[in-house]
Amino acid sequence: MKFLDKIKKELQPDLTVIKKVNDFVDSINKEIKKHNVKAVCVTGGSVAKNTFIKGDFDVDLFVKFNPKYNDISTLLGKILKKFNPELVHGSRDYYQVKKELNYEIVPVLDIKDPDKAENVTDMSPFHVDWVNKNLKKGQADEIRLTKKFCKVINVYGAESYINGFSGHVVDILIIYYGSFLNLLKKSQKWQPKVIIDTEQHYKNKRDVLFNMNQSKIKGPMIVVDPILKTRNAASALSYEKFVLFKNKAKEFLKKPSPKYFVEEKIGITSLRKKFKKNLFIITLRAKSGKKDVVGSKILKAYKFMRDELKKLGFDIKNSGWAWNNKYRVLYWFVFKDLELPATKIIDGPPLDMKDHVQIFKKKYKKTFVKKDKLFAEIKVNLRTVEENIKEISKKRNFKEKIKLIKTEKYI
Repeated sequence: MKFLDKIKKELQPDLTVIKKVNDFVDSINKEIKKHNVKAVCVTGGSVAKNTFIKGDFDVDLFVKFNPKYNDISTLLGKILKKFNPELVHGSRDYYQVKKELNYEIVPVLDIKDPDKAENVTDMSPFHVDWVNKNLKKGQADEIRLTKKFCKVINVYGAESYINGFSGHVVDILIIYYGSFLNLLKKSQKWQPKVIIDTEQHYKNKRDVLFNMNQSKIKGPMIVVDPILKTRNAASALSYEKFVLFKNKAKEFLKKPSPKYFVEEKIGITSLRKKFKKNLFIITLRAKSGKKDVVGSKILKAYKFMRDELKKLGFDIKNSGWAWNNKYRVLYWFVFKDLELPATKIIDGPPLDMKDHVQIFKKKYKKTFVKKDKLFAEIKVNLRTVEENIKEISKKRNFKEKIKLIKTEKYI
């Protein structure tokens, strides 16, 4: 598969980025010194591991604080003040700074033992060290290839609106299996509760299932964190994304193609090209906040609208959503018909439930009996897709999560 070598080269980052990152790290460390705080800023994430993809990455920085400090998030905010940081709420608040590159600056405790971590982010520097120690020559390219494949098939990211493979899990899988192709081949033998234990922390599967936190091993895969054996690094992975990865891996192995590394740019033009008839594209504006939280709200609002339309009687042939990770969101729906019938039938009570029958008859004028059960025929007031989309968007379960901007139909 010579095309894989070509893709690997295309994914390799411009290493001049490293100098920009190092310069910014130095400027943060100068601010730390000015504030007379016992802490140090270091590079983290894929940049520190040299596994980042060209033009497709954020820079993770960790500010490691002496454990004597209490509210390290607030303290970090004061240190970063001159850089106009944006506060992001999470299990521990962190900050974003946008310059030439997008930086995520995370406060962590400067600890020597992962068992002393107070937050999952405290272990992140240990993950970087573990990868740099265990990564063999050429495997950084294999990691980038795997990340790109996972992004294209939409299984990359541990966020709750994705429930896929985190970058840390991808790192572990490549170090464990050796290469992208071997990972795909081995995945064909995966069954739910597959266990990956690179450091052999446990004797066997039974030992793993007995000792690990039960709430964290409900998913299809258990990747024992090489740094902290009680943690399942793949706890976010859903059964849906587990199966999707296996299926796409099977497809690729059967018929390898560069298309598995080309991310589809979803927009109005591409949707109109793909769906020729009865297409509705809804433009929305996402609310600000932590990416994981915002993404989760977008997904919930989408599911709410889709389910409400189905309840009303619309036959949805295809639907989906896309987000540019900022504010612009698209939902799309492809319908069989664009208008509901003028009337619909409502189920009523069985005839032997006399009190309920009387109540039902009072509520609905036009009733009839079928197989010893009462029914009513009522007028449908809102019949078109447009009318119902606007009505659904006014409901609390929708409008609290996202704002409808406009609806366009292509018939």
